[in-house]
Amino acid sequence: MRAHLEIGAFVAVWAIAVPLTANAQPAGGMVPVLSGEQQEADYRVIAARCGTPAYEKAFFKQSKAAVAAGLVSKNRNPAEVEKTITALRRSPFVLVAAPADCGDQLKMLAELRTSRSSLLKTRRAQ
Repeated sequence: MRAHLEIGAFVAVWAIAVPLTANAQPAGGMVPVLSGEQQEADYRVIAARCGTPAYEKAFFKQSKAAVAAGLVSKNRNPAEVEKTITALRRSPFVLVAAPADCGDQLKMLAELRTSRSSLLKTRRAQ
């Protein structure tokens, strides 16, 4: 029983520490910029962790449309971008340490979906 508690404590500390160290500024004061593919992979993981299955499905569909339209990575083959996004998926516990964080994350994804929706409509109209 004690081993389960120790493992649980380790996982909890790791889940909190990794995002903090990932967001820490390097010695030069520069904040690392995530690639479009890494951000998209993170968005998909957050949608899966925080949203309902229907929300995840809708987000994934719009995400694939954004990749196909070149909104995620310009001048690259969408199939290559999809492969890269799949390879870059991180653990959901690294991106959203606690379920309480999901509210803010879902708000951010809702804003992203709204802006993408208008961008995709203008792309289709062209």
